[in-house]
Amino acid sequence: MNNGNSFIGEYRYSLDDKGRTMFPVRYRSATQSPYVLTKGMDRCLYLFDGSVWDSIVEKFYGDLIPVSSDNRAFVRVLFSGAAEVELDKVGRIFIPQHLREYAALDREVVFAGALTHLEIWDVHAWDAYRSSAEKVFEQNIGELRSR
Repeated sequence: MNNGNSFIGEYRYSLDDKGRTMFPVRYRSATQSPYVLTKGMDRCLYLFDGSVWDSIVEKFYGDLIPVSSDNRAFVRVLFSGAAEVELDKVGRIFIPQHLREYAALDREVVFAGALTHLEIWDVHAWDAYRSSAEKVFEQNIGELRSR
């Protein structure tokens, strides 16, 4: 998990015409490049540092035999959509066109911490998702308190 640290927080940046965006300063020295960017759930992108991605690959090789059609579909989408990305000299990453289209990224993006990885969302999609997710969060917190 990125050298002992967890990915937390929310960071908002602009996406330029070439598909580049800043990478959160907090993680530039604490993570391992190259990063792997791939399709995530809920139409966001998942960004893993190299060490976490390596553990994911190892897990799939060791534990998941894609016998079922669901497992094959999961492996195909996760791995075929993946791209290695590196920070440029000013701390930006390039998001390939196919991934920008998948996540419907426009001008503003959000990097959202998700413990083992960062998620990259279009700002409008993130705001809508977060609003509904906060309601679920509040319900779950209430259930935890009553235990």
